[in-house]
This record gives sequence, structure tokens and C-alpha cells, in this order.
Amino acid sequence: MTTRARGTTRTSQPKAKIPHQICWEDVKEGDAIPPVDFNLTVQRMVMSAGSNRDFATIHHNPTMGKAAGSPDMFLNNVSCLQLWERVISDWSGIHGRVKKVSFRIMHFHAAGDVVHVAGKIAKKWQENGLNLVELEMQSDTPRMPGMTGSAVVALPSKANPTATPHWNAQGVAV
Repeated sequence: MTTRARGTTRTSQPKAKIPHQICWEDVKEGDAIPPVDFNLTVQRMVMSAGSNRDFATIHHNPTMGKAAGSPDMFLNNVSCLQLWERVISDWSGIHGRVKKVSFRIMHFHAAGDVVHVAGKIAKKWQENGLNLVELEMQSDTPRMPGMTGSAVVALPSKANPTATPHWNAQGVAV
């Protein structure tokens, strides 16, 4: 595509960069995935509660959050998992798929916190036609760990870097 600007001709380039796709062969046990820090502003808290339709006042009202023992209003379980999903999908690329997540919330993710989410590859294996990794994940609040657990992620292979992993209800790749 060409455009005219002040009598000159130039070729415009796409502004968006295509994200890197991680493949199963590229990773090894013990590798860290890039962490992300999330600033839990009041706006983000209210939008999060509204987006997953959890209208309990503890998730959008500071007074009610404090009455529940939190320093302020706090994220619900789905919103806490959304932080992990962002970190995992940024790392895995558009063709990685989360297969399973287990977690334990240990402390409030409260408004005003900067929550640090990080993970590392604990296990790598192939099963039922899938290339799998298990990530050990943790969210840290300014006070203490807020959430710990793991996620199993299916990754494409170098032979099929744009193949999106699919599986049936029995966990077999289809």
C-alpha cells in the first residue's frame, strides 16, 4: 500500500508485530516463563467484576472488601485466573492451549496491589498425541503469595508450528 504525504511516496508497513510462537521442542524443564506485573486499579477491579458478572460487593466496594478482611475490594477466583491466563498465553503464543489448571488462593488480590505473576516449566512430556508442559505458577501480592498452583499447556511442535492442539472429552488428541 502506498500513501502520499507532502509530495512523497512511501510504502506503509504493518504496525502490529506477529507474536513469536513457542514450540514444544523449544522448552525444557526448569525454564522460567516471562513474568508480568498487574496493577490492580479500582477501574480494573470494577471492570473485572462486571466482565465475569460477579456483582458481590466485596469485588467492587472497598468498604465491603475491608469488612471481609481484605485491605480493599479484591479479585474473585475467575479474575485471579485471568491474570495467569494472560501470562501463559503471552508465553505460549496463539497456538498454545491450556488443558488443565489447579490453584489455591492464599491471600487477597486487593485494589491498589501490584501483583507479580510468574511461572516455570516443572514437567515436559507427550501423551495421547499432545505435546504437554506443566507450569508451576504463582501470583505474589505485596503482602505474601496470593495464589499458587499449576497449569498443563499443550504446545504445537516445530513440525506443525501453527497446529492448534485439540482433544476430546477423554483427553485424546483429535
